[in-house]
Amino acid sequence: MTRSRKWRHRAAEMIYQAYPNQDLLPVAPPQPEETISAFAVRARAAGDTLFLFLCREANEDIDAREYVARLDRAINEIEHVRAAFARTGCAKRAQKGGQCSIRARRK
Repeated sequence: MTRSRKWRHRAAEMIYQAYPNQDLLPVAPPQPEETISAFAVRARAAGDTLFLFLCREANEDIDAREYVARLDRAINEIEHVRAAFARTGCAKRAQKGGQCSIRARRK
């Protein structure tokens, strides 16, 4: 294993500890020395797709720099989708029990 891949030894613990409200996840914390590969399998049971995404991406054969770059790309993509909903007023209409149609607002 190369030096740049050693971060994966701590990835499961880092992800779990950094995840907001991890104590509410229906998955036990990673065990000492549990690999991200083993933890990613258990993470499926959590039913939290964002948590699962974080674990699966860390389980790829990448270094920590690439992992952070992938997270940055995902954040950017989420921000684009969020902005689309904000532009259409979908969030406000949904709070009032209304319908939301992005097609109606596209230009």
